[in-house]
Amino acid sequence: MDATAFAAAFGQIYRETYHRAVRRIGDGRQALSAETTALMLHLSQAGPMTLSELARHFGRALSTLSAKIAALEAEGLLARQRDEGDGRRALVWLSAAGRQALMQALQVLDTERLAVAAQALPPAERAQLLATLNTLIAALPPHHRETASP
Repeated sequence: MDATAFAAAFGQIYRETYHRAVRRIGDGRQALSAETTALMLHLSQAGPMTLSELARHFGRALSTLSAKIAALEAEGLLARQRDEGDGRRALVWLSAAGRQALMQALQVLDTERLAVAAQALPPAERAQLLATLNTLIAALPPHHRETASP
């Protein structure tokens, strides 16, 4: 099989795998909104931040963001902590429940469904499949965004 045929076959297998293993979220009430996910993802990557820093980053009014943070605090997803460098400042950070909820929100595939399907493969084949996919990923060149010419 040449590389072009492989790419087409792999693309089809990937789409079918995604279709069968995508994580479904019932009625959506238990899912984080896109806005909440973005906020929590930013905190997970940037670390604890003040409300003012978050408002500037997201281009939101401080009062609007403060209400959002308070609601997420009430849900147990965020917590405030005193800034050790300046006791007058409070930093917003992810709680343990917030980190767990973010991990679930970012999970695209249903790992339980995949685990059941993986039982159809002997352990050595599962290991080989993962090794082969990791080799393929390592061989993919970085994805560079094209920039528009001025």
